[in-house]
Amino acid sequence: MRPRFLVLTVALALAAILLLRRSTQVPSVPPAIGSGPDRSGVQAGGVDWDSVRAFRARVRQRIAESNTYLQVMLAEGDSMLKRWPERVANPIPIYIPEGGARGYRVAYGRAVENALNRWQRGSFIPVQFQRVRDSAQAEVIVRWIDRFATQRTGQAHVVWNSMGWLLRGTLMLATHTPDGRPLPPDGVYTVALHEIGHLLGLGHSDDPDDVMYPTTRIHDLTTRDRRTAGLLYALPPGSLGDPRPPSAP
Repeated sequence: MRPRFLVLTVALALAAILLLRRSTQVPSVPPAIGSGPDRSGVQAGGVDWDSVRAFRARVRQRIAESNTYLQVMLAEGDSMLKRWPERVANPIPIYIPEGGARGYRVAYGRAVENALNRWQRGSFIPVQFQRVRDSAQAEVIVRWIDRFATQRTGQAHVVWNSMGWLLRGTLMLATHTPDGRPLPPDGVYTVALHEIGHLLGLGHSDDPDDVMYPTTRIHDLTTRDRRTAGLLYALPPGSLGDPRPPSAP
């Protein structure tokens, strides 16, 4: 075999090995409440349910002592913390269409981008978004509609797994109020700021001065909004309810 062919053969073999290793690597996923020893208490003899209860109690106590509305969120929901894994190096792709509803304005799309940037800059959570031009590549999709049939101008839908990790989401934003009046770009920004909070895993606040109050008119994140988001992303996701061991056979 000629030397140059030998070099080429070795190079191709090394490239194939590297490609195989890269394709078979499984990305690491941060632990959730219930996936690690702190929550599950999995031992050789089974699940240590006392450890499960003790860990969840410590988390609930930390939440109760914080100046946040996480406790309100847990009370109104299913006692589960939901959030995205760290997505800084690998931003969440989001698709924001230009149009699709009566009365759409270019300023509406910019308002959504500004609301996303406000959460990214102001809340200090490890999540970034990146706008994409193809909806098939997106994990979050914005949908414009003319107006809602109920008294609202925006709605967020999120999907999560059994461990509390958010997987994908949809933001539905109206171009008109329920009574048919066109929304100004500032109004779209305010609505988007609230709905993006839901997209990030936040529930409603009990304080009307917070962005995440159900009928908010607040145009910027409050200290309590930022503190709540920060604590949510400092804790592992998952259920905080009292575990119920399976019945003995």
